Amino acid sequence: MPRHHFQANLQDLTQRLGWIYIGAIALWFGLRLVFFDQFWWLALLNTIAFYLFVPVVLLLPLGIGLRRRGLLLGLALPIAIFVGLFGPLFLPSGAAPASALQPSFKVMSFNLLWSNENYDQIAQSIRAAAPDIVGFQEVRPPNIAALTAALPDYPYSVFHQSDHYHTVGLVSRLPIVASKQFPDPPFKRGLQSVIDLEGTPLTVIVAHLAPNNMPLFPLGEFVRQTQERYTRRAAEVDLLKQAVQTRDRPTVILCDCNMTDTSQTHAELRSVLTDSFQQAGWGWGHTLRVGSVPWPLQRVDYVWHTADLRSVSARVGDRAGSDHYPVVTTLRPLKS
Repeated sequence: MPRHHFQANLQDLTQRLGWIYIGAIALWFGLRLVFFDQFWWLALLNTIAFYLFVPVVLLLPLGIGLRRRGLLLGLALPIAIFVGLFGPLFLPSGAAPASALQPSFKVMSFNLLWSNENYDQIAQSIRAAAPDIVGFQEVRPPNIAALTAALPDYPYSVFHQSDHYHTVGLVSRLPIVASKQFPDPPFKRGLQSVIDLEGTPLTVIVAHLAPNNMPLFPLGEFVRQTQERYTRRAAEVDLLKQAVQTRDRPTVILCDCNMTDTSQTHAELRSVLTDSFQQAGWGWGHTLRVGSVPWPLQRVDYVWHTADLRSVSARVGDRAGSDHYPVVTTLRPLKS
């Protein structure tokens, strides 16, 4: 009897919690479809959307083991939403096959972590990936000389001149023809350069969008800081869109965007650019580690490009002591 009583209680608890969860997911997704990131709390939920589906991992085997057919049917809703949001990352790559007869170039977006001064390890990671152009985030201005000295194969460099604690910049094997900084506000860290790609001008933008460091502030400031971060990031994305829409040459954006691919700002950029990892990568593509968790938890680092370029390959590289993994993409210009 006690065992039967326990099973009955477990069935009842699983049923109740399961349907509460299904209802919550349906409510979130409905609000997302209508409002997207218009409210700070909904924007937060959209940012962590990947982890809203963790309860399915517990409820699905319980529903099967306890033979809760109704619950299993209900769980089809969050499963379908999850597959719709993240399933394309596991479909066969849409990348164009590489060909030695077709010119290509390789780029890397790499948030170094401001406190990471192991430039030998950083240089080793970059050499292993062999990019032609590297966009950096979180470079401390006093350390720029040490970073560039560790990369003798990249004779051209430019960095955002800033009095902020860390900044952005790029190094290149190809000549840098011109460079300018994005206006502050809204950009605290943004740099636009023109690179000579064997006679063809290429615009390369290196950006570090508003951070998600709200938990570092006192609890009473959390809401205000969250609203400020999402508002600033939206303004930064609007400026990037304007830069792309008024361009006169192929453009690449190397970005620690501090947004996930379930955020509205990602959808805004995707309306005018291609997310190289979505086009040519495979898997989750997570790039950000948090605390002592031994694996990356979110995809916040990107290589974006305009439609006159095509991704040949895209992957996550070696983090070299950073809390971010770099994104490495091979791109090929399309014939006009």
